This record gives sequence, structure tokens and C-alpha cells, in this order.
Amino acid sequence: MCGNILNRLSLRSVLIINVIVPLLLVTGAATYFGLRSMEHIVEQRLQEDVQLVARAIRLPVSHSLEKERFGSVSQALKSVFRIGRVYGAYIYDAEGRQLAAVGAVEPRKRQKDLLEVVEGGERKGQYEKIQGRRVYSYFVPLFDSAGNSNGLLQITRKESDFEKHIHMLRLLAAAALAGAGIFISAFVLFGFHRAAGQYFKKLTGSMARVKQGERDHRAQLEGPKEIVDLARSLNGMLDSVDKSEQEIAERRRQQEALENKLRQSEKMAAVGQLAAGVAHELGAPLSLIDGKAQRCLRDNRISDVHEKIFRDIRQQVQRMSLIVRQLLDFGKGAMREKRWMKAAQVAGSAVVTVKKEVGDTIELIARGPDTDPMVFVDPLRFEQALINLLRNAAQSENVTRVRILWQSGPSREVIFTIEDNGSGIKQDIKSRIFEPFFSTRKNSDNTGMGLSVVHGIIQEHEGAIEVMDTEMGGAGFRIVLPPQQPGENTQKSMQGEGHG
Repeated sequence: MCGNILNRLSLRSVLIINVIVPLLLVTGAATYFGLRSMEHIVEQRLQEDVQLVARAIRLPVSHSLEKERFGSVSQALKSVFRIGRVYGAYIYDAEGRQLAAVGAVEPRKRQKDLLEVVEGGERKGQYEKIQGRRVYSYFVPLFDSAGNSNGLLQITRKESDFEKHIHMLRLLAAAALAGAGIFISAFVLFGFHRAAGQYFKKLTGSMARVKQGERDHRAQLEGPKEIVDLARSLNGMLDSVDKSEQEIAERRRQQEALENKLRQSEKMAAVGQLAAGVAHELGAPLSLIDGKAQRCLRDNRISDVHEKIFRDIRQQVQRMSLIVRQLLDFGKGAMREKRWMKAAQVAGSAVVTVKKEVGDTIELIARGPDTDPMVFVDPLRFEQALINLLRNAAQSENVTRVRILWQSGPSREVIFTIEDNGSGIKQDIKSRIFEPFFSTRKNSDNTGMGLSVVHGIIQEHEGAIEVMDTEMGGAGFRIVLPPQQPGENTQKSMQGEGHG
């Protein structure tokens, strides 16, 4: 229950309850006991004033009583009353009879008590009531010159005189206690604000900013060590949350990429099976049509019009045969034996082939590191993939320069990059670029199978290919072949190349 109440209080309220209030209670208790002691001291001082007055007139009054000069006795009492510190003054003889009195009210007769003081010969002070008012009475026995008791002197003072001084003392003590309480409270709260409060306020402000969406905000490391440690822990927690969110986002992106690749692979596999079946069924009829057209062209009796028709038929059949071969390559592949090759050799052979096709109209650049990396590939299949990419780049719009680069990656993978300075690939078609029969050149002889075949070949080599932006301004493709551990096959391949 107490813990729940504290949970609803501010730190300042808890400080007031647990520090300031106990401190004020201790101060109040100390003031109370000190005040009680001061009241006792003041009361003694006031009583001593009465006693001093009584002792001052005791000898003159005793002497006047011994000489029976009652006028002098009355005069002495009146002089005492004029001092202003006494309520009344009274003279009694040895028998307890009142001989003289000065004061507004006379005390009641207490013959027995008076005789006890006279006979005992000792001074006595006590409180008593006189007509409903409490007074302090001080009794002093009187002696003649022979040392015999001859009377009694009574001096009284109103208790209200004592209470007035004590009340004033209490007021001063209460004022001092209130002032001390205010000072202590202000001092403690100000000290708390200077030492911790302002830093806690900044810390809660930082938390509020983070809550409002400023996820990159961090608390300032200032203040006492504990608050600095708290702020550091808060910043560490926020950094951990950001790192976790980034990791989750990255994993989500990777998962989406893997799902996209899986869907693409499944789609390509399905299309590949279909393409293989279609190519197989179309191969024989196309060969028959091409043969028939060729025999017709050998007949010298055909007219020029029919000769042109048959030549067009053969041209289209050859185009369809090319598509069939590409469909077969795409559908079931033509992977033969892999072997270790120098990356420069494979890339250079592809550049030479494309160079013959484009001539001097396109500048082809091949560049690799001095330490040529080795790749474990089917030379003909992988070279075909590079040729298709180079040819696709050279046939793009506004292209004057095509470049192929290769290098070793940080994990011993080998990276090939083909890029051009053409118009590039639009963002909205990059996801479809490897689909079969997809082409942006609708009116050309392009079949739209080149990049699909490339994608299949790279998958055969357990590699990856992606479209990228290039510093040359056009389209770019990056092929990443996984690392392989060269063994005996490497030496054999290199020796074979040397003998060749």
C-alpha cells in the first residue's frame, strides 16, 4: 500500500515527506524541549526578582518592627509596591497577625501556614490563588537584633507576569521555528533542484522527446554520477532499440528479397519446363519447313516473287530456330564440366566475340586486377552469359562505351560488372528484366530471351546477378560467383591452358 502511494508521488513530494518533514519534526521537538527549559529559566528569573525585592527590604522592616515604627514599615512596603514588579506586600507579626499591607487585594488568612514559616525561620515560595488569580508568594521570616523571629514578610507577584514573558518567549520560538522551517525547506528544495532536480527534468524531457518520435535524440550526460549513469543507460537502451529495429528491418528486407528470388526461381523453373516442351515440339516442324523452303529455292523455274517469299520464310524459320535453341538453353541448360579458369581469359574471350559484332561503333573496355582471380565455371556457358550481357549493353539506346570489370571480393568471391553509358533501365521494369521474352526493344530482332538465359546460367553456377546503377550513367549488371577452394583441378586446368 505504501509502495503504491509512493509511486503516485513526485520525487519532490517524496523528498518533503522523507526528509523535510522529519527534519522539521526533530527541529520542533528540540525547540519544544529548549523552550520548556527556557520557560523554567525565565520563571526562576522572575521568582528571583521577587526574592531580591524581599531581601532588599527585610532588614529595614525587621528593624522598624523591633522599634515598633509601624509608619516606617508601611512606607517601606509602599516603596516596594511602586517598583511595579510586585502584586502586593504584606507584614505579619510573630503570631501571624497582619500588621501592614500594600496591594489591590489582600491574601486570605492562613494562620497555620504563616506560623510554620515564622517558627521554621526558612524562606518559602509558592503559588496560590488570591480572588481567583494565581500569584506567586514569597515568604521571608523577620528577626530582631537578638536573632529572634519577630514577624513575616510576604511579597506576591501575579502569575500573569510570568505567563506574559513565557507567552512572548513562545511567540518568538514559534516565529523562529516557522522561519527555520521555511529556510530549511527552501534550502533543501533549492539544493535538490541544483544537485539533481534540473537534471532529472532534462532527463524526463529527453524521454518525452523520444516518445514524441525523435528517435535519434539522446540524453545529455551531465549531473551527478548516478544521473549520468542513468542517462547513459537510457541512451544505451535507445541505441539497442534502434539497432534491433535496423536488424529487424534488414532481416525483413532480406526475407523479402529471398522470397522474391524464390518466387522468381519458381516462376523461371515453371517457364523453363514449358519452354523446353515447346522447343522440343517446334524443333522438328521448323526443320521440315526450312528444308522444304530450301528445296523450293533450288528450283530454277520459280519466279522472283516466289523466291523472295521462300527466302523470307527461311529467315523467319531461322529466327524461330534461334528462339527454340534459346528456349532449350533456358529450359534445361547445357551445363558441361566445370573447370578452373582465369577471370581475364573468360572475360577477354567474350569481349573479342562482341567486338566482332559491333566493330568500331562501340568502345569495349575490359579491366581487372593485376592478380587475376580464378573462377570455377563451365567456360562456354559462362562466356555465353557474359556475351549476352555485353551484347545487350551494346544494343541499348545511346550507348557509345561498354565496360566489363572483374575483381576478388572480401570473402574470396569473384565479382564481374558490366556497365554502359546509355539511357539506363527504368526503375519500374527492373524487377521484370530477367523474365523470358521481356524486351524494351519491340521493333527489333531481339527475342527477349538473352537476359533470361544469363539468369539461368548464373544460377547453374550457384551465383547471383543483379541490376544496379552505374557511375557511367547507363545500365549495370553485377555477377557474384561464390568462393571455391582451388585444388588439383586448378593445376591441371592451368597446365592444360599452357599447353594449348
